[in-house]
Amino acid sequence: MTRVTEKQLFYLLLILGAGYFLHLASSIPTMMRVVGDPGPGFLPFWVSAIIMLLVGYLLVVETLIKREPDGGVRLERREAVTLLVTLAAIVLYLIMLTFIGFFVSTLVFLGVFRLLVDRFLNDAWPTRRSLLASGLFAVIATSAIYVVFSVLFGLSMP
Repeated sequence: MTRVTEKQLFYLLLILGAGYFLHLASSIPTMMRVVGDPGPGFLPFWVSAIIMLLVGYLLVVETLIKREPDGGVRLERREAVTLLVTLAAIVLYLIMLTFIGFFVSTLVFLGVFRLLVDRFLNDAWPTRRSLLASGLFAVIATSAIYVVFSVLFGLSMP
């Protein structure tokens, strides 16, 4: 069993903060409307995305990767694939948020990501029961996120 350390919690907070700034940067309107001008949100968007990726890498390294007796870290092939799939899923989710909105992208991401975790970490192929559990988890989690942020805090969802 993996214990959560203060450093890992700090990494999670950094990822959440960078995700918030990523969202803010993507919602900055462009002023010039000049073709080829990336706009004022270009640099903050990519800085936030890079911070999320690098801190996510540190989080995965400190949580999942086994240390060698000499203090070095050995990344196995399966772990490297799991890391790349996880990072690709997060980036794809952020892109989906922009184009199809909060509800659909979050439902799809949470459902598919739960199946990916089962496949890569537990080496289990999807069954009818796991598909149902993933769908139910996605609906409940998306609804809870919407109620907390939209209803209780009065924030607009992307």
